[in-house]
Amino acid sequence: MDYKISMIVPVYNAQESLDSAINSIINQTIGFENIELILVDDNSNDKSQEIIRKYANEHDNIIGVFLSENSGLPGKPRSTGIKYAKAPYLMFLDADDEYLPNACEKLYDTIISENSDFVMCAHFWNLDGEKMKVNILHNCEDNSDIININPLLNQMNFIRLSYNHVAPWGKIFNKELIVENDISFPEDTLAEDTYFYFKALINSKKVTLLPNDKLYIYNVFESQNSVIHDHNLKKFNYFFEGFKNVMDLLKDVPFTKERILFSNMSAILLIFSNLSRKDKKENISKIYDFEISLDQEVNFQKKELDFLNNLILKRHFTLAIIVSDLYSLLYNNKKIKKFYRKFNHRH
Repeated sequence: MDYKISMIVPVYNAQESLDSAINSIINQTIGFENIELILVDDNSNDKSQEIIRKYANEHDNIIGVFLSENSGLPGKPRSTGIKYAKAPYLMFLDADDEYLPNACEKLYDTIISENSDFVMCAHFWNLDGEKMKVNILHNCEDNSDIININPLLNQMNFIRLSYNHVAPWGKIFNKELIVENDISFPEDTLAEDTYFYFKALINSKKVTLLPNDKLYIYNVFESQNSVIHDHNLKKFNYFFEGFKNVMDLLKDVPFTKERILFSNMSAILLIFSNLSRKDKKENISKIYDFEISLDQEVNFQKKELDFLNNLILKRHFTLAIIVSDLYSLLYNNKKIKKFYRKFNHRH
């Protein structure tokens, strides 16, 4: 069977949401027979493997891949899925999210008609049942339904594509771009999606945005923890090392990295703020050393983060730790946390 799209889904303990995710692909208007659905289980210990096997037994175009050890991070299952993919175009879905029924058809038709390296659609954030559209078009007054951008043509183009829409979902990639440029997800860090996105971006000549087509639902439930939202020293180190790799990847790009620094350094300070006092004391100098190695300052556009960051840059580490404790208390207030999530994904 010649499939049009290989859809890759990393799975770990997703028994509550996996049926919905899978059925959102089975019910695509492009016709499920045109999709190869690759479910990569990261050694789940709930009923996820049982669910995958059930669907794989019912459909020839559903492939279950079962990792023998839990990697603990999203990179390995996603990269493993790429190795299994046979279709000329790649898409990704997280196991607790969903695509709208016309998503594959719209993204596929666009990447074919525009001859793009990859296409990105708008999406919804479903925050505890409250859906909000996330704007993916920045620094551009164009109201067109389809907008093409050459990422490295000039500084403004690079900035437009440097906002924090780096997750692999909500996009369709030409597999040729991914394979020929050896693009994969780092398996031993976080910010693996940022690395994948920017490696794809700097190797692309044409990226297409669909700012008016909301085709993906990203579910966030504050009652549930995830690899991203559960903050501890391991996650801090995973994210910190991953972001250093991103900046190293982009070192020869001759344009400002201000948006990339803003979103990722904000995440680093947030994760840092939620560490224990002991871990903060032992790791605060990492942030200082990294920032002074940069060739540009970080503008957080948030007074509280600028204040905390300036204390670190002035080596007022004890006071910075006290301020970060307060920041952690404020952020973990559910109402404030919800406001931050809304703000961060509208800007």
